[in-house]
Amino acid sequence: MVSRRSPFHRAGFLLLLTALESGIADADTLTITPRFNTSETYTDNIALAPGDQATPGFITQLTPGVSIKDIGSQLKLNIDYSLLDMIYNNYGWEHTYYNQLNATGDLELIKKTFFIDASSSISQQPLSLFGPVSANGANLTGNVANVRTETISPTLVHNFDEEFIAQAKLTRTAMNFSEAGPAAYGIIGTPPPGYNSNFAFSGSSNIADLYVANGAEFTNFLWKLDYNNNQSTYPGFPTTTVSLLTTDLGYLITPEFKLTSQVGYENDNFVYIGPRPQGLFWNVGYGWSPSQRTRLEMSTGERFYGRTYLLNLSHRMHHVMIQAGYNQSVMTSMMQQNIPPATALDQLLLNQITDPVQRQQTVQQILSALGPQASLFGMNAITNEIFLSKSFQSSIGVTTPRNTVLLTAFNTQMIPLQQPGGSSLNNPLLQLQNYLAFGAFTSVGATLTWANQLTPVITATFSDTYSRFSMANLAGQETNNFLLMGLSDKLTEKVTSSLTYRHQYMNGGMVGGYNFVENALIAGLNFIF
Repeated sequence: MVSRRSPFHRAGFLLLLTALESGIADADTLTITPRFNTSETYTDNIALAPGDQATPGFITQLTPGVSIKDIGSQLKLNIDYSLLDMIYNNYGWEHTYYNQLNATGDLELIKKTFFIDASSSISQQPLSLFGPVSANGANLTGNVANVRTETISPTLVHNFDEEFIAQAKLTRTAMNFSEAGPAAYGIIGTPPPGYNSNFAFSGSSNIADLYVANGAEFTNFLWKLDYNNNQSTYPGFPTTTVSLLTTDLGYLITPEFKLTSQVGYENDNFVYIGPRPQGLFWNVGYGWSPSQRTRLEMSTGERFYGRTYLLNLSHRMHHVMIQAGYNQSVMTSMMQQNIPPATALDQLLLNQITDPVQRQQTVQQILSALGPQASLFGMNAITNEIFLSKSFQSSIGVTTPRNTVLLTAFNTQMIPLQQPGGSSLNNPLLQLQNYLAFGAFTSVGATLTWANQLTPVITATFSDTYSRFSMANLAGQETNNFLLMGLSDKLTEKVTSSLTYRHQYMNGGMVGGYNFVENALIAGLNFIF
């Protein structure tokens, strides 16, 4: 039996316990919603093995969970926890457990002056993109990592008579990566390519962000002076620092249109290849917001690695939502920020469902019916290496009285800024799967989701995700497809049944690439208490 214990402590839960003990959490605003989900999956490839090595099997999944929410005057809590117990009937009733947690808490200790924000999360992701990637971690692949993150951010804010605002914010983040789930090779064969049985490491970051900015008395001229220092530490390896001092200047030509500019100095500390990560940087651009439903921001500039570009576009009509964005940034694994499908769905339903609680429930129902969108993992590299990220994301959504359709697309390129370990610079970097040696990493993909309300209680869902990734120094590319089709039936106000067909494949066209095909049928029941 494989067991993983949930860390019911740390930042998010310390904040929760402190708030409850001090009486800040109001019983009138606190809601606790238990739930239980059970499903039975038949798959023709339980280990996502290649070709004729595929073995069928049954997976029984038991998932108790709880949602805790509190929207009080001083405290805002949103905690969602699930325990996934997966039982493999064909392999001696082998069990494995996954903890899944998303907890956030915002506490106002001194009104409009001192705040503490905290969060804690537990999720799963592939150890290696070159091995079998399971859609939800249930398959016996031995290629799943637990990713645990805890963050706490005390913030001090002061408004100086509406003339200017000062803020000091410190953010401490701790991350831990460890292998999860049963090792399939211990049951049916040899380890998948690239699997590291000794995989486990941790890291932490400390971000200091200090700024002063214009207050409400400045109606047209906007300014901000900001200092940001981001320090990442991995035990036994060099500490990396990205440090920026920035001056922002803007001018409102009209209430809807503004000009923006930025100039600053950067002094980063990491072993690098190419231009030295130090010196002046700048960018200029504009922002246009003709209404609350439309926003456009564009800018261009120069940084140590070359020309920079930024785009943010969002537009909402009564039944249509459009979003697009392009951004460049220097980052590590701990700086990765992925936009979940829930964000796009929330924006799409904003006009149709004005109540935020009801809208959130609808978003969760759609995502639950569609299943995990695990193919949208972007780069997903677990490493302390420094990369230049060039990321484009877009989405378009359409709603009708019975249909919700969402199309999302992404294109991300990660370019190493550091010299690979073992080179003439002898940089002792942690390199799981030696990502730097493969050069720039490119990931592109798209997802189409469709939910159709056939009757007041029956919903049909469809989801298809296609993704492709490649390494500059490897010939070929890996392609993935993840298809879901299903029906859900609301039996009572608190009980929903579902039947889903899943098809997924990986085609490893590069050296050492992995290939598999899987078809599965999943029947489930979901109870809300």
